[in-house]
Amino acid sequence: MNRLKIPLSLAIILAVSAACVSASECFGFSDTSDAQIENLIEKLDGILPADWRIVETGLGEMPIGWTGTRGGLYAMVEDTQTRFFHPSGFHYYSFYRVWIMPPDWEGEMNETPYVSDSSPAYLLGVSDGCVAFYHTAGGNIWKQGPARLCSALELSSIRYSDLARRIVDLEIEEKLKTRLDELVPAAVIVPQRIVGLAGGGPSLYLEYVFGASEDDSQDDPLAEMTEELVGNVFTSLPEIESVYLRRCTADTYTDTIVHRN
Repeated sequence: MNRLKIPLSLAIILAVSAACVSASECFGFSDTSDAQIENLIEKLDGILPADWRIVETGLGEMPIGWTGTRGGLYAMVEDTQTRFFHPSGFHYYSFYRVWIMPPDWEGEMNETPYVSDSSPAYLLGVSDGCVAFYHTAGGNIWKQGPARLCSALELSSIRYSDLARRIVDLEIEEKLKTRLDELVPAAVIVPQRIVGLAGGGPSLYLEYVFGASEDDSQDDPLAEMTEELVGNVFTSLPEIESVYLRRCTADTYTDTIVHRN
């Protein structure tokens, strides 16, 4: 990773703060620079619990476990007092990694086993000016971390279910089904395959499992279904601007973020 020393120059921080009214302006990405890192540092410093510190920052980054175009801001915060030992023999401290990506950034998570020692980054939230991801580990003691990070970065979170407890918003599902029946009568979408569905402002979380009847001989059937589902969502729900899509097979899952334009 591209490591940067963390200069805490008050003059630079004040200059950045004066120039930025909101997170969407501060993380505009038209001219990614050390000043944006300083602004990110200031926002994180304001919410960290006692004994937590910013230990890494970077420019031109990409969320861990994802493919796409590099070009985001990165920071890692860590608890300096609580240490966990992993069965594999190493130790780690409670931490959060955060990536701030441009608002039109699209990417795809690498195929991930349901049970794995190494988890990818997950969506933290979105705003007019950025898409944010985070990564942590099971031993994290700051359970309010994601919510506090969303608040500090002025993000609207997308409520997506964890892998063991899937939730479907029945109102949104009925809305999607009704509009699909009206607009796309011949749509192949099968609502029974949707196992996670939730809205968050102009964004939508959609999770589906691959049916047992799928023909494995097809060329990349997951990609085909992804294109169909996302296209139907954008056609049927004009208020939705972005979709966070989770595709599940019997033992793996892959997340994708797609924007309308």
